[in-house]
Amino acid sequence: MYPKLFGLLDTYYVIWSAALCLMVLWTRRRASCLYGIAADDASDILRWTLAGVFIGAALGGYLDNWRRYASDPVSILRFWESGVSSGPGFIGGGLLGLYRIRKLGLSVERFAESSSLPCAFMLALGRWGCFLNGCCEGLPTDSVLGVRFPRAPDTAVWPSQLFESFAAFVIGTGLLLIENKLRSKSEFPGNAVLFPLFLVTYGLYRIIFDRLRPGGGLFLLGAGTYSGIAAVAVGICWLVRSRGYMRRALS
Repeated sequence: MYPKLFGLLDTYYVIWSAALCLMVLWTRRRASCLYGIAADDASDILRWTLAGVFIGAALGGYLDNWRRYASDPVSILRFWESGVSSGPGFIGGGLLGLYRIRKLGLSVERFAESSSLPCAFMLALGRWGCFLNGCCEGLPTDSVLGVRFPRAPDTAVWPSQLFESFAAFVIGTGLLLIENKLRSKSEFPGNAVLFPLFLVTYGLYRIIFDRLRPGGGLFLLGAGTYSGIAAVAVGICWLVRSRGYMRRALS
């Protein structure tokens, strides 16, 4: 693939940085223009959220590689070797973002809705960084969909990165259509719908596509699977809370 962009920059970091910038700028604009949150407050929340994303993603990397750290505990200090995991990154970002929203006395539902579409499309773009870097690949396969990466040219594997990118794009497009219908019905009443739907669909695709990846995480499951289960559970509970508004708005 293309782990180096123009032979100089790490493609993985360039694309994921661009995806994160897209998410931050788009969320800030949506929060201030569509959901009534002051731009400065939105920026403050996003700074805390990004800090949580980086912390959670790094901890997820430790979880996915716990066997290596168990055999060599000192290596845990070399945090730059831990790798990252997007699922735990979402959990970390969500927790710190929630903390900051509560401290500012703002609506969790409004900010969550503003970040729903940007989060989905961030994943759709960011997973291309994983694909071009040749990381996060799937299990070996004889399928015509198999891809051969340079570090193992004799073995075709599932391109799980592209599957996840496509799934995230479909989720984002679906959320956009739902948002347009909701906003045509009424102003935002205080019940979140888009972000809970994002949590459920994101969690489901992580659970499904993580099965295409090699195991090795805690109890044979990767950090993405655990975070996917948590996302589905939280999303369903949130949707139950918003079911009355969702039923009226989508009818």
